[in-house]
Amino acid sequence: MKRLLTIILILSASVSVFAQNRFDVFYVAGNYNFMSSPAVNAYKNCETAIMSNLSLPIVLKDSSIWYTSVDYQNFQIPTSTILLGGNNVDKFNLHGFIFRTGYIHKFNSKQSLQILFAPRFMGDFNASFSKSLQLGGILMYEKVKSENYTWRVGVLYNQEFFGTYIVPVFYLDWNMTSKIKVKGLLPVYAKIYTQASEKLSYGLHFIGLTTTYRISEPDFENFYVDRRSIDVSAFANINIFDNIFLETRAGYSLSRDYGLFAEDDKIDLGLPLVNIGDDRTRANNEFEGSPFIHLRLIYSLPVN
Repeated sequence: MKRLLTIILILSASVSVFAQNRFDVFYVAGNYNFMSSPAVNAYKNCETAIMSNLSLPIVLKDSSIWYTSVDYQNFQIPTSTILLGGNNVDKFNLHGFIFRTGYIHKFNSKQSLQILFAPRFMGDFNASFSKSLQLGGILMYEKVKSENYTWRVGVLYNQEFFGTYIVPVFYLDWNMTSKIKVKGLLPVYAKIYTQASEKLSYGLHFIGLTTTYRISEPDFENFYVDRRSIDVSAFANINIFDNIFLETRAGYSLSRDYGLFAEDDKIDLGLPLVNIGDDRTRANNEFEGSPFIHLRLIYSLPVN
């Protein structure tokens, strides 16, 4: 294991494509959201989540990279939080496995092109494997303007259970000053923060995600869950030991929605913040935003 981590460190140190001071090899995180709903049992109004990621870049002979990462997500939410009336399901237990792999071609030290294949398994382990699969991909062009400024532009594609979802994206890694930094993949996530010291950074964090999950329960055999979240939080990232970091976040979900739809109820095209041809009929009510807390443990290696 020590040898593997040493190899990752050597490889990461030679990869300017990541354009950051550290490369996160692995993390595991937990999230608790105090969701609000019209349910009677208010103490059950919550969402609990576990998330993890493992990333491995392999540098090829021409300095290009074969990049692979695996994400796991688990969201659990009592049905009393998102449904009205009686049902035979105590909670929805949603799982997501996201696999990304592909080629990052370096034209030179300043420019590169990323082409990644990104299939997913998204379901409750009750729906069939074939029905829970989604296909996706990522295409991005990167330009390193200086040691303090890197940008990328591209598109994310995923075949969600409601139909095609396309996200034009812009990545920014900008050291505005020696202390203030901006980093993010807009409109998916972003953060502006202060590097107070080598061991502490803090600032504001934003993330907006849309994911869908196939479910198969007694009352919902042919349905999918459309999960949408927009979270804003304050965060602090602390170097607790060697290459181990602890990140805490506390904030508010401007939106944290679990829409239930029949499997054949689709849209024409999904885009960030808007759906084209969305005439779907929800099987449950929408609900309001709510506060949340987040804790993340990270194994991160320096790259320069």
